[in-house]
Amino acid sequence: MEEYKYDEESVKALIEWAKTATFPQQLRMSKAENIVDVNRYVQANLSDIDAHYPDEFYNPAITRLYLLKDKLSEG
Repeated sequence: MEEYKYDEESVKALIEWAKTATFPQQLRMSKAENIVDVNRYVQANLSDIDAHYPDEFYNPAITRLYLLKDKLSEG
């Protein structure tokens, strides 16, 4: 797995991407992961980050956005 950055500047850039990107309705991340409402998925993760950053316990919300970004950039 790629090493992601959790510093304030990197997280702010990720949040900005998530707020301005256009998402498909659904997205299959892997054989085991299928996001049926990508916009809701993004909003849920943004809410966790907004409420709890920089608490490291919530880093998975940041990681999920990085993984989504990676998947969408695969084209």
